[in-house]
Amino acid sequence: MKAGHTEFELKFAGSPGVVAALIGSDFVSAAAPDRGEWERLASRYYDTTDRRLAKKGISLRLREEGGALIQAVKIRRSSAASRLEYETEISGEGAFPAQTGNEDIDDAIDAVAPALELFAETTVDRWASVISFRGTKIELAVDIGRAECRDDEGRDYAAPLAEVELELIKGDPSRVFDFARLLLGHAPLRYRALSKLETAERLARPPGVILPAPRTQIDGDMSAADALQHSLNAIAARLAEVQPFILDFRTPEGVHQMRVALRRLRSIERVFRPYLKSDEFASLAQRAKSFAGALGPARDWDVFIGETLPVAQRTDGMVAGLTTLKAKAEATCAEAWAEAFEAVASKDFNRFILDVAKAGALGAWRKKTKGAAKASVRTFAPAVLDRALNKTLQVAAKTPACADLSARHPLRIALKKLRYPVQLFRPLYPKASRKDYMSALSAMQDAFGAVNDAVAAQSLADRLASGEGKDTVRAAGFIAGYKAAEAQSAVETIDAAWARFEKMTPFWRD
Repeated sequence: MKAGHTEFELKFAGSPGVVAALIGSDFVSAAAPDRGEWERLASRYYDTTDRRLAKKGISLRLREEGGALIQAVKIRRSSAASRLEYETEISGEGAFPAQTGNEDIDDAIDAVAPALELFAETTVDRWASVISFRGTKIELAVDIGRAECRDDEGRDYAAPLAEVELELIKGDPSRVFDFARLLLGHAPLRYRALSKLETAERLARPPGVILPAPRTQIDGDMSAADALQHSLNAIAARLAEVQPFILDFRTPEGVHQMRVALRRLRSIERVFRPYLKSDEFASLAQRAKSFAGALGPARDWDVFIGETLPVAQRTDGMVAGLTTLKAKAEATCAEAWAEAFEAVASKDFNRFILDVAKAGALGAWRKKTKGAAKASVRTFAPAVLDRALNKTLQVAAKTPACADLSARHPLRIALKKLRYPVQLFRPLYPKASRKDYMSALSAMQDAFGAVNDAVAAQSLADRLASGEGKDTVRAAGFIAGYKAAEAQSAVETIDAAWARFEKMTPFWRD
């Protein structure tokens, strides 16, 4: 069986102007004194209309390169930085697709060969130079061009493509990340976990719409440390994917999904904390907490304006006061968004995403893992889940039956700390066995979320009404009243759901 080449590279995106200017910058002049060379690369990507190759993690590309036709088959790895690649020069398009020498890959391509269609193209002018950095050779490439794709109904989409790639030629992969940190300090670029093909494919999706985060692919045969590494790779990719929805599209869902991704990182660090002593990992979790805090006010005001006020505005007799509340809320929201934007656009945040990607790609923290983290994840998961569940039950036991909303907050936090590891390890268990337990846990989490939103809405309404006239105070009081009623209803849901949940046998104990 023919061996493929493992490609290790990092990608960064920017506006065409920023990426083009990088070539003549002092930074690149110092890093690449030979000034590099230009070439044009025209690539075509093939798959079936239902993307059968993509579902197997395979991409099939035909590229015109220096007068030659090069077929490239790439296999996705868990890290966006690493892909297995098989390149074959072919005599002409009649020889496409050619055999790679890997039986499994060739069988997969042969099975769909009659149904292969061209569905994406990229054409870029590439400037590239091989640089030496701390004993490591890295190809620095700047691509400026265009990406195109066709959807299932034959509609065409196109957009500019501007990327910087750092590919390891020889040496230490960690030096590629070190050089990337320097690069981010000299140019407003963003880490990109997508290949050119994936970038082209996304053109057919509605702008501003965030797809659900894909589930982390873990299985019982891998070690717990492997599961952690897969999770870090998935989080790095998600952070990079969501960032443009805040900076470019300014969508409330972008802020929400970014906070979810940051909480997931903190949760995973908490799960594995007893089994490894890693300053790198602990620092990532602390930085995630800080960035989530910077996004919190924007999220609160988005919910208040998008969900709370519309309900109140349907009530007669509140028009004058609600008009004032809305105006003040929108002004305050704009300030909160400015802070959120500044945080996510900062060099610190771009370096943070890069550092998460580095932890996932290289796994230097694995050197400090303890025995349990080296065991199979199927053995590791039940112990972790039992510990999280027991802590939740302990918090519940300390929560009085008639506790006010603030007294219930620790239980809400404990449930969130349980839900994240449950979500992480659920692929290890059959869907049928986990379905009821997951549904019950989700229902409680949703009810607690409704309580939290209600308490936040009351606080924000009171804040807006401070110093205003009686109409505004009355409107704020109305909001506080109906949100209190919603909270009470949610509390009743929580009590009923908890009574059922407490009696359930966790699916990992079946």
